[in-house]
Amino acid sequence: MSRTDGENRVVVTIFGDEYPIAGSVDTAHISRIADLVDARMQEAAADQRSFGRDKVAILAAMSIASELHETSDELKATQSLVRQRVDQLLDRLDSTLNDSPPVG
Repeated sequence: MSRTDGENRVVVTIFGDEYPIAGSVDTAHISRIADLVDARMQEAAADQRSFGRDKVAILAAMSIASELHETSDELKATQSLVRQRVDQLLDRLDSTLNDSPPVG
């Protein structure tokens, strides 16, 4: 691992092959992502008997993309719920402030 021109470099192993990766993010982050991809490829390969590397990689990508999509949908639903709750609280606050006698 070395630093050059603001890039972090690390060699990761994914599905038995080594890949030199350079990026602006921390090398530990790059390694965690590579570990995730490797694990998904290992799972896809274990579930299938005779798929080639390309198909295993596609299945792993589909699994990761599906998880990302589900998480994104959950985040959107949570954000909507939070917005509703904030609006309700603001309405209650406005109502309380409007019903209070003037101070002074």
